[in-house]
Amino acid sequence: MTCEDLRVILNGNAACFSNASSAIENGKKFIFNNVSGKTICRVRVDNCLIVDQTIKKCDFLFHIEEDGKYYLVELKGVDVDTAIKQIESTFDIVNRQIKASAHSYTGIIVSSAVPQAAHQKFKNLQDKLYRDKKLMIKRKQHHYEERI
Repeated sequence: MTCEDLRVILNGNAACFSNASSAIENGKKFIFNNVSGKTICRVRVDNCLIVDQTIKKCDFLFHIEEDGKYYLVELKGVDVDTAIKQIESTFDIVNRQIKASAHSYTGIIVSSAVPQAAHQKFKNLQDKLYRDKKLMIKRKQHHYEERI
């Protein structure tokens, strides 16, 4: 599925879609190390694809055309609980149109330093989301690089 195909399926504004391989916001960075030259589609979700402020949504959706994989990316301060909810909500919304297996999605949270006590809570929420929806969530601090 090309970026244009994805735009049509999601009924999105063309300005929300690009072939960028990274996302940077508030000192947080997510980047694909695209050593194999795969086709990447980046969708700005927050305030672009989904503008309704009452809906929880993550910052970006990435699609790797050759792999059929989707990455739901939230660049967050320290509130990892909210980040998980934003990824889950975005997954529910976009997958109504995309209709891919949950195993095709990975949620990525790039956060600031998180207090030690919050690690177990994150793990519990991560496990619950995987149990309930088969959606895997990963978390890194400040910078996340995914090799494709």
